[in-house]
Amino acid sequence: MTERSAIPRIVLAALKGGAGKTFLAVGIVAALRRRGLSLSVFKKGPDYIDAGWLGLAGSEETRNLDAYLFDREVVLKSFVRGSVGKDVAVVEGNRGLFDGVDAAGSYSTAELAKLLKAPVILIIDATKTTRTAAALVLGCRLLDPDLDIRGVILNRVAGARHESVLRESIEQVCSIPVIGSVKKLSLASFPQRHLGLLPLHEHPRATEFLEEAAETAEQSLDLDRILAIADSAPSLEWDALPDKVDLPRTVSLTGVRIGVMRDSAFQFYYPENLEALSSRGAQLVEISGLAPGKLPRLDALYIGGGFPETHAERLAENLSFKKSLLSAIEGGLPVYAECGGLMYLSRSLRIDENVYPMVGLFPVDTVLERKPQGHGYLQVEVTGRNPFYPEGAVLTGHEFHYSYITGLDAAGSSYAFRVLRGHGMDGSRDGICIHNALGTYLHIHALGESLWAEGLLRMALRYRTQRDARDADRVRCDGDAGAKTARNAKS
Repeated sequence: MTERSAIPRIVLAALKGGAGKTFLAVGIVAALRRRGLSLSVFKKGPDYIDAGWLGLAGSEETRNLDAYLFDREVVLKSFVRGSVGKDVAVVEGNRGLFDGVDAAGSYSTAELAKLLKAPVILIIDATKTTRTAAALVLGCRLLDPDLDIRGVILNRVAGARHESVLRESIEQVCSIPVIGSVKKLSLASFPQRHLGLLPLHEHPRATEFLEEAAETAEQSLDLDRILAIADSAPSLEWDALPDKVDLPRTVSLTGVRIGVMRDSAFQFYYPENLEALSSRGAQLVEISGLAPGKLPRLDALYIGGGFPETHAERLAENLSFKKSLLSAIEGGLPVYAECGGLMYLSRSLRIDENVYPMVGLFPVDTVLERKPQGHGYLQVEVTGRNPFYPEGAVLTGHEFHYSYITGLDAAGSSYAFRVLRGHGMDGSRDGICIHNALGTYLHIHALGESLWAEGLLRMALRYRTQRDARDADRVRCDGDAGAKTARNAKS
């Protein structure tokens, strides 16, 4: 049955990366939240860090929208499913408004805005420019007349005179209102790192930053005008979002325990990935590689990306946990390790002149560099043995890593993937497989690749079944041995 849903919504876009878009997006979301509004918050593209900040600002888990990673229909339905019943939906774009994977701007923020039929608010970095800003805004409008650009926010404005010239130029030339002007800010409370913003889990004053961003939005932007623009968005037609995990319904996953290594070192997880596991009955158990102790009893383990390099010493020194994890993997525990997880399961992590011993499962060492070693969408073909994917499958995801692998012991491992697009581990291969553990630089989104959740759930169920059978045999053997001992004692 087709439904019509009027969802107030806006897309926040910029002319380039680094224009201050995320700070303003976080501020707008936090300020609207202060008003008591319920929000749905989205990040365009395969981003984890901005999504974390947006989610904290809106008290709502941020979801990613990316028509390259999953079908346009799925993008639309995921947006509607997350937004129905909310007062307003805010989507932060990525990079420049028309920037995509090719010269046509395919899969850009502009294309997403048109798919969502959402009005766009354009953020302009006004540093050292005046009337040229009007030419840029006009160029955006003329490049794609179907795009609904409804307002402009000026960022990094030098002063009142600068703002006046900018505002007059844009509104006269483009007939698009300027709905906010933000002066240059030091943002001293918002430190950054090589991937951009400092991750939420590592920020020493996250709450203070949110307060600063919200106050900036309240003082510098016309929030009522922003809400009016969001309210003007047309209705969307949609159907119920289909289940993307296509396991047979006869399979019961109740009681299956899947560990998720989630702490300040490993924090990059899409909500839909975790939902694809829990929605089928799997129990997700959050664990930490930083906390002392041993690995709990699990049926599978998912180690996402993050920044193990910032916690390398603590990870290296947590010997009991590393030993118990390695023992479990050698006993057949299925493990899916993405990027940071791959680094953690390697022999060592080298940062400058310091070398930190890691778990030691994969016969490689990882080295952290100061420039990206792989950045962008990554597509691979499954060509080798692995626990999770059938050979011949083509997987599409993304990579963003500053590390590379070295010192491969070819006799002790095999590659599972052939790189079709991107870099992977060496420009042509990716996916190291040992026992039932797979390490890869490929980040997968469950809405785009249903094989990911299917494989992990299948292996968890198989491992639990086999382990329970072994445990039952052991109990039976112990019982038989005890009975025999008792009989011998009587005789």
